[in-house]
Amino acid sequence: MSNFMMNMISWILLLLVILTLYLIDKINHLAKMYEAPKPETPSLPDFGSEIPSDLLFSGLEGKKLWDAMNGKQVEGFDATLIEALRPHYEPILREHITASFKDGIEDALGGTENHMPSSTRKISTARGHIQSWLPPQHLGSVYRSALEFAGSYCQNPDPEVLLRLKQTVDSVVDMLYQRVGITNEVPFSEFLFEEVPVPQTEATHEDAMLALTDASGSSELLGDGLLESSDVREPTSEDLAQGLAHVQAYEDQQRQEVAAETVEAVMHPEELTQVDPASSEAKPV
Repeated sequence: MSNFMMNMISWILLLLVILTLYLIDKINHLAKMYEAPKPETPSLPDFGSEIPSDLLFSGLEGKKLWDAMNGKQVEGFDATLIEALRPHYEPILREHITASFKDGIEDALGGTENHMPSSTRKISTARGHIQSWLPPQHLGSVYRSALEFAGSYCQNPDPEVLLRLKQTVDSVVDMLYQRVGITNEVPFSEFLFEEVPVPQTEATHEDAMLALTDASGSSELLGDGLLESSDVREPTSEDLAQGLAHVQAYEDQQRQEVAAETVEAVMHPEELTQVDPASSEAKPV
């Protein structure tokens, strides 16, 4: 084989190597620029709000949870699943009603104006929390009963009023339990009205009693110059003025006697040396 052919083959091989390296570098560059499409994940059904932390209800919460417990068909949920969840819904229903009653108690004691309680409330469960919804008209009856119980009833207790409030709450609770197909074992009036709230008028009366003493703890006068918890009469301004006049008269008399003794000592100094020491007792000042 001639030298020409050997040189030709060598150049061809060199060109092939250079071309191969160029192609590899180009492919790597294109691979970095190319982003593979992300795999599509099945989207979760839209329940109108975020999925609750309590996964036992599988995304049911709020108004949709109430509708499902009322027997309405909810898309994406089997009726047998709803029936299995019914016993777990009872603590949520009980907590929502109790919280609305406590809101009425707190507003009555705090002097807050009457308002319609919120239909939606976040309820804590053993597995987290869930958003609960109840009809506003029923919650309003429970709230107003608590408001009257902690307000006008505590100021003027009346057994008939208390009986009416208990019957109102029990009837509303029984209606809610019947709508969700759950039996109410214990009437709510047995534990909601167990403790009578203390009205703020008593605290105001105690503050008024404490106001009889000033910040230093000294008692104020309670009329006719008498001190609280004492039968000693406090001196009046006239008594103080009269006592001050007596003190000033006594001091003037003492000053006159001292001045007379000084003048006598200056005029007759020899007599002072002959005075018996026993008779020279100092006069009281």
